[in-house]
Formats: sequence, C-alpha cells, structure tokens
Amino acid sequence: MTAASATETRDSDSKPRSVVESAVETAHKVALAGAGVAGEAADVGAKVFDRLVARGEKVESQGRESLGNWRDKAEEKVQQVRSAAEKGIEQTRAKARTGIDEHLERRLENLGVPGKADLEAVVERLSAIEARLDALEKPKPRRRAVKKKAPAKTG
Repeated sequence: MTAASATETRDSDSKPRSVVESAVETAHKVALAGAGVAGEAADVGAKVFDRLVARGEKVESQGRESLGNWRDKAEEKVQQVRSAAEKGIEQTRAKARTGIDEHLERRLENLGVPGKADLEAVVERLSAIEARLDALEKPKPRRRAVKKKAPAKTG
C-alpha cells in the first residue's frame, strides 16, 4: 500500500465514521427532542388538567347551588298545589255529604219516617220526662218521730 492509498482509506474511512457518528448523534438529538416534547406536553397538560379540574369544581358548586334552589322552589310549589288540592277535596266531600243527607232526609220524609230534627225533639222530651220521673221516685225525707211523754199516773 502506498501512502496515498492509506490516506484515501483514512479519508474514506473517516467520512463513513463521521457520517455514522453524525447520524447517531442526530438520532440521539431527535430522541431527546421527542422526550422534551413529551415532557413539555406533560407539563402543559398537567397545567391544563389542573385548570380544568378547578373550573369543573366551580361549575359543580354553582350547579349544586342552582339545583338546590330549583329543588326548594319546586318543593314549595308542590306543597302549595297539594294544600289547594286537599282543601278542594275536603270542600267537595262536605258538599257531597250535605247533598246526600238532604236528599235522604227528603226521601225519608216522603215515606213518613221522622227526620233528624223530629228525633232530636223526641229525645229532648224523653229526657225531660225522665227527669220528672226521677224527681217523683226520690223518697221524701222522713220526719223524725217525736216521742210523746206518757201522762203521769195518779194514784
């Protein structure tokens, strides 16, 4: 081998080595850049995630408050409607009872059956009669018998 050919080999050997080393170095830098991007994305992602969590907590709190207010108003309205319905039902029942009572009383009167007022009058008169009978049956207080002194004996 001549000196010139040894130099070429060295030059040609050093170029491929330099290209390989350069490619390895570039690949390493690309890998590091990718890791940097991943790290940066993780940092930014964590910041965004934390910000979103804080916002979500705020929205949840506001939502619960709004829902609580809505529920309270709805319960109040339901109670008002229930009270009005119960009052209406009771009034209807009372009217129905009165109507039925009046109808039955008229029918019984047509049949000659004494009505409620007639029966109450009879009960009142019977009570007065019982009171008079009780007064008559009570024994009169007895008077004490006074002992008379026997006449004195003469003789």
